[in-house]
Amino acid sequence: MIALIDGMPMVSLPDGGTRLFDKRWIIDSIQIAAERAGHGRWWLAGHIAESVALYLRDDFDGAAVNARELTSAVVRVLETLGFPEIGASFELMDPPEVLSLSEIATQAGDGYELAFFGLLGDRMRRLARTKASRLEIRDLSGCVRMIGKRRGTVRGLREEIVGFIRDIGEAAGKNRSGMALEIQLS
Repeated sequence: MIALIDGMPMVSLPDGGTRLFDKRWIIDSIQIAAERAGHGRWWLAGHIAESVALYLRDDFDGAAVNARELTSAVVRVLETLGFPEIGASFELMDPPEVLSLSEIATQAGDGYELAFFGLLGDRMRRLARTKASRLEIRDLSGCVRMIGKRRGTVRGLREEIVGFIRDIGEAAGKNRSGMALEIQLS
């Protein structure tokens, strides 16, 4: 028998991929629907996402929930709680995208920093064109160590990478849904 992480089913995406269930992803999607329905930054989004998570963990039978079923579950909770206008505006955004800086540094190979920054910029611009509301960029420290080792020094490298990510993030602007892309760096 396979045990699911925290008892949560995987989410099957329309493109055939699967993702771990992420409450933050649902919260972001609800927030966007609430803004479309005229509620601004809606404080109940987290509670709605928690209700859906409890349903999936305790009452959903299956190892995977598809995006259509997940959307229906969110809309049902919104309508039950008296927010049909938000339910009518609800659309499950693309899940958060994850980018590993160490993987990009490895792929840059002997191209060192020039190839690294080129690959990073290309990937960030491509991901900004999705409907994802959040981009998680991971492993800054590992990347700095890797590139710094090749270059012979790490001085200023962290600041260069963070500045580059900020510049590309601002230039990329909004995702396909018209929302600003939130970038988290760790």
